Amino acid sequence: MPNLQNPQAGAAKAPPIPSMDVSPLSAAPTAAQIRQQVRDIAKQAKAAAQDARHAAQDAGHTATTVPPASFDPSDMIPPQAVDMTYAFFLCVAVCVVGFPLARGFARLMDRKVHFKGVSAPDLTPQLHQLQESVDAMAIELERISEGQRFTTKLLAERSAAASQQ
Repeated sequence: MPNLQNPQAGAAKAPPIPSMDVSPLSAAPTAAQIRQQVRDIAKQAKAAAQDARHAAQDAGHTATTVPPASFDPSDMIPPQAVDMTYAFFLCVAVCVVGFPLARGFARLMDRKVHFKGVSAPDLTPQLHQLQESVDAMAIELERISEGQRFTTKLLAERSAAASQQ
């Protein structure tokens, strides 16, 4: 383990800290200066692109750039996306046009249906007769059930008496 207190025992020296230049703030660049800076940056980028192209050709590779004259914007969109776009707009058109047409057709069909009224003007006597018939049937059913309960009770007593003997 190197000695940390001895700087000459293998420890690397830190680089010197650069001095900070404290100068008064300069005025904002003018439009002409900004334009000149943009031109310089564009020239540097163009030169770098040409250097890269030459380096690729020297290495035996051809650049795979498409010349601007053969640019076709229809190649940028996949055909499935175009089909989906057509389907979407067709669906919207059907919704906007088809639903009101279907609703109007349904209303037209509803207007053609006329409900006929009941031919008999007064049904109250028939309803009273039906109600009396139902009441009579309920009374008869009660009598039958009472008779069943009585016979069941008699049979139960008879079997109890027979089992005791």
